[in-house]
Amino acid sequence: MMQNLTGLTEVSSSINPPLDIMEVVISIGVTILLSVIMFFTFKYSRSGMVYDPKFNATLVLISLVVTLIMNLIQSNLALSVGMMGSLSIVRFRTNTKDPRDLGFVFWAMAIGLASATQNFFVGLIGSAVIAVFLFITGDRRTSSRSMLVVIRGSRSNVPLIADTVLRNVNNARLKAQNLLPESFELVYEIKTRSEIEQRLLDELMTIDGVDSVNMLAPSAEVV
Repeated sequence: MMQNLTGLTEVSSSINPPLDIMEVVISIGVTILLSVIMFFTFKYSRSGMVYDPKFNATLVLISLVVTLIMNLIQSNLALSVGMMGSLSIVRFRTNTKDPRDLGFVFWAMAIGLASATQNFFVGLIGSAVIAVFLFITGDRRTSSRSMLVVIRGSRSNVPLIADTVLRNVNNARLKAQNLLPESFELVYEIKTRSEIEQRLLDELMTIDGVDSVNMLAPSAEVV
């Protein structure tokens, strides 16, 4: 009987080896290091209006959580099976302001996986390449920015307003147009420099019948 119990204990130990505390600490440390690279890449590749600090902090949290989960799974066969079963019935939903945000989520997961599996070199080189790519293609590589121009008024010359917008901004797009007998509302999406934005606002306000001109960031949060 004792021999059977001893045999079962040895089998259990071989299946579920104990955690190496030093490896866990090192993996978490590397995760923090790589997450710092990701954090500042996300921050400085976004324009001020689009940057979401809460989402950026969540990316770091995802990296740490994935690292912890992977460390647990590697040392516990039963837990890994249970984790796979749990993840198969969970659906993740989040509203992203930029399609690239999904790439940052996968980057955060890759950091956690690389750190927990001791593939530090792969994680470091991969993070460096991704960071350089995102800096090159980021929003801050140019001084232009996307804005919404909302023009409201009563009995104004709408074609003249459209000519004024297109004369100042070549790639302006009409997003909405509400024309009523006594009033109107036009919404344009423009992408240009701040000095041209100010000139456009000044010219629009000089048109007879224009009561207000508002400029909004398309992805700005309303509190």
